[in-house]
Amino acid sequence: MADRRRFLLAGLLTLALLPGAASGATRAYSTGPLAYAIPDVGSVDVPLAVPDKGPVSWLEVGLRIDHPRDSDLTLSLVSPAGTEVVLVAKRGGNGRNFGAGPGCQRLAYFADENFEPAARARPPFLDDVKPEGRLAGFNREEASGQWKLRIADDRAGAAGTLRCWRLTLSRDVVQTQSASRRGTDLHLRISRRGTTLLDAAPRRVHPCACPGDGPLVDQPGGAVRVRDLDRDGEPEVLVDFYSGGAHCCFYTDVYRYVARSHAYRPTVGFWGDLYPKLEDLGLDGRPEFRTGDDRFAYVFSSFAASAFPIRILRFDHGRFVDVTRRFPKLVRRDAAELYARYRSGLRSAFPDVRGILAAWLADRYSLGRGPAGWRVLERAERRGELGRKPDGWPIGRAYLRKLRAFLRRTGYA
Repeated sequence: MADRRRFLLAGLLTLALLPGAASGATRAYSTGPLAYAIPDVGSVDVPLAVPDKGPVSWLEVGLRIDHPRDSDLTLSLVSPAGTEVVLVAKRGGNGRNFGAGPGCQRLAYFADENFEPAARARPPFLDDVKPEGRLAGFNREEASGQWKLRIADDRAGAAGTLRCWRLTLSRDVVQTQSASRRGTDLHLRISRRGTTLLDAAPRRVHPCACPGDGPLVDQPGGAVRVRDLDRDGEPEVLVDFYSGGAHCCFYTDVYRYVARSHAYRPTVGFWGDLYPKLEDLGLDGRPEFRTGDDRFAYVFSSFAASAFPIRILRFDHGRFVDVTRRFPKLVRRDAAELYARYRSGLRSAFPDVRGILAAWLADRYSLGRGPAGWRVLERAERRGELGRKPDGWPIGRAYLRKLRAFLRRTGYA
């Protein structure tokens, strides 16, 4: 399980939007599909041009590499100014590849806020990896110019191919943070063009039960971010929290500037057990929150046997809007992975596929194919795959009835 304590912070936090700070525009830059040879022993730099000017405030690297032995490789990002940050160094043992599938379809992503440290990640590194170096080291450097993905192979016996690499980068928002362990109270201070507009305790849904108490951050940029979420030219301030406990709960305070009251107002995004990934899925400069639907937890099975259909939300001027159906490719991929889990789950020693099938059917509804998906569940019921003995959750026909009502209540059907 990822170490969620890395977000813990107690004390004073200050964030300033400095005079002249722009919108924090976020854009993705990609090489597109490649077939760039990686030598067996040697190093290559693969360039990617960023034409847009402004100081870097956040970035993420995605890449797709075919290589029969990942531990041969050290991957680094090099800025136009020559700063080099190691993404992953000789990890993966005898595992193969970074990312999966053809071209740029399924990349391995590296960002500071990701949970899975590079040292613990496993090939093909699809679990959103926290790099070995800190990408925040590029903050405030000029974004425009030629960035490079540096690939070094220092072990003979295997060559590989770079299929794609992508840089998602935010510019023009400067943020400063300070933190102290002097106490357990937290204050958030937001200054805009030199004037302090917020100096108060952040809005908290649940008092943190984690050791040390307080909101979740261990390092600058970890749990506090500045992004223009609705692409209106006015950046929002995001503060991430974790309530503590075995399974719950993550949530994000989003502070937006309201011009008519000249103040910052919070909106809470509640994620439950599933921490969201913030990325520009539409490549339009407007990032989305990509997560799973936590409402499916414990409803049809235990937490361990529950599954969560993909859920994508946008922040739009003070409210979160579900835009999952605008991304059918991602939903189809999620549905395919859930169906594969269902089939493999039937072969386990103690099969329980009720949670997986519920999430799969929700994805089918998001694709507009829900009614056809019921035929799969009807066949599963006839084969006795929906439980045979009472265990605290619905089985057989009772499961189907509850699932139908649940999908209606949650807006899928």
